[in-house]
Amino acid sequence: MKLFAHILSTLWFATALTAGAQTISLHSAAQDGSAPKFIESDGPATGLCPDIFQAMEKADKGLHIDTDPRPTPIKRLEAELKEGQLDVVCALLDTAQRNDMAHRISTPLYVLTERLVGRRDDNGVINHVRDLAQSGDLVVTQSGASYAADLRRQGVQVVETPGGSVVALRNVLSKRARFYYTNELTGAYYIRAEGLGDQLRLHPGVLQSSPSYLWVSRKVDLAVVRRIEVVVAQLKRSGELDRIYQRYQKDH
Repeated sequence: MKLFAHILSTLWFATALTAGAQTISLHSAAQDGSAPKFIESDGPATGLCPDIFQAMEKADKGLHIDTDPRPTPIKRLEAELKEGQLDVVCALLDTAQRNDMAHRISTPLYVLTERLVGRRDDNGVINHVRDLAQSGDLVVTQSGASYAADLRRQGVQVVETPGGSVVALRNVLSKRARFYYTNELTGAYYIRAEGLGDQLRLHPGVLQSSPSYLWVSRKVDLAVVRRIEVVVAQLKRSGELDRIYQRYQKDH
């Protein structure tokens, strides 16, 4: 029975790609301060999401995703996705606002583990978001990050900072905030990139885990959205999405 289901799934995938065999070009953009999701460089976009886009293009030869490498704040990404200036945005968490403005591809790209960056001389123990709320300490997030609203709902004192992860880390270092709330890949990347490993650290507790999704503008034809659904689901089943994520996970 499992073999029969696998054969049907493979045939469905092949048929879907054949039916949508025309070349489709989609536009995306790099997110500011999000490395290793997008790693800033002078050349083409690199990082976790560009690698995912390349895997999608390999799975569907008629699919092309052009990524503007210039760092773009989350709020502008969302606005341009809503207006159709961007066709796809990679790896954002699921929120009601985003579901209103775009199609969420149902298969998660990966699951983020959410952790705190704090000073090395801070030995306080934070094992849960409620510990943060009870402490009353100030937590910094990137401006526009969906973490902020979720943390506020749970009683945490949050300030959103423009300028991405580098500015957030500096706020912790200068004691303007006690912690930077982020995902572990991004936190570890910027601690290392900024040479702050002797002053800052990732606190050990995982506060939450959240799936991260690919988002497609509602201006994009539904046939193309379905085609993307098929490709992402295939990459998840084959293990390719997990392999891409694990390459970056090893680096931290």
